[in-house]
Amino acid sequence: MEQLHTISVFTENSPGVLHRITVLFTRRKVNIESLTVSETERKGISRFTIVIKADSEMLEKIVNQIARIVEVLDVSAKPNSDLLFKEIAFYRVMAPTPDKRSQIEDLSRRYNSTILHLSENSLVIEKTGNEEEVNSLYLLLEPYGIQEFVRSGRIGISKEQFS
Repeated sequence: MEQLHTISVFTENSPGVLHRITVLFTRRKVNIESLTVSETERKGISRFTIVIKADSEMLEKIVNQIARIVEVLDVSAKPNSDLLFKEIAFYRVMAPTPDKRSQIEDLSRRYNSTILHLSENSLVIEKTGNEEEVNSLYLLLEPYGIQEFVRSGRIGISKEQFS
């Protein structure tokens, strides 16, 4: 049965690694739901956090193929229960009147989000949380008129320290 999986890949930071990793998914016709790449605490080492929807057999095949890439130092797939993970999202929402602005600000506070910017007829809200929290706030803000929406990919870290 297909379900969401998070794959963590540690690589040398060199040109072409992203392409070599993503082509493995393309060949197997597996869509990447989320992809985040960042530097790590170790100089010259990058961390890829990849979220895919696949069955366990496909996941194992992909992880094994990623491990064979020369620049890959470590790769693992963890279930959500073993991870701490979040996304960040920005929403630009219409706020043409003081009453609407006040309603949106109240909603923002109730859902633990932050107002980053105010302009004459809109405001920008930042929400950090899991996919469900980001999506829920989107649905609540939609009636006010979302002008722009952007979200990051998932970032995650294992609850337990690697050995």
